[in-house]
Amino acid sequence: MLKQILPYIAPVLVLAVLAWRMSRQAGGRAFNPSRLWIRPAILAALLALTFLHPPPITAVALGAFIAAGAAGALFGYVLASHQALTIDPATGKIMSKMSPIGVALFIGLFAVRYVFRLLVMGGSAPDKLMEHSAEIQLYTDVLLFFVLAMVCAQAWELLRRVRPMLAEHAARQPEAG
Repeated sequence: MLKQILPYIAPVLVLAVLAWRMSRQAGGRAFNPSRLWIRPAILAALLALTFLHPPPITAVALGAFIAAGAAGALFGYVLASHQALTIDPATGKIMSKMSPIGVALFIGLFAVRYVFRLLVMGGSAPDKLMEHSAEIQLYTDVLLFFVLAMVCAQAWELLRRVRPMLAEHAARQPEAG
């Protein structure tokens, strides 16, 4: 029993940490623009874990991944462009009220995929689900790819918006010396 559950413990712990971090930021939080790469890197690593046993990649599947990536990037750009960013004039810290939609979507899709995988591997899935397990896995992977593209686009857009704010703040500071 423990041997069957062990491969799922690490992803569950990572997802729990992401959910905990999301719950702490209700009123906005300071963030460091140089760390914007971390969330996309973590999500990319989690997505890579799902491809340890990938469904067959066909031309249709590849098209679905490309479309999901484009749609996710567009959606991420839109979300980030509507994210409230402020800079503290005294400290120069950037404050952000983040939309947790992307992380919540990723967590939900990741959980659905792993629950489905447990059902299929455990043999307790209904017969209809078993017949279409490769397609369902492909669809969940495509949706996970959508979320990864969305989070990457969000990080890029936030960095693009933050750089001028930081440059303006630095220009306003009196020269030391």
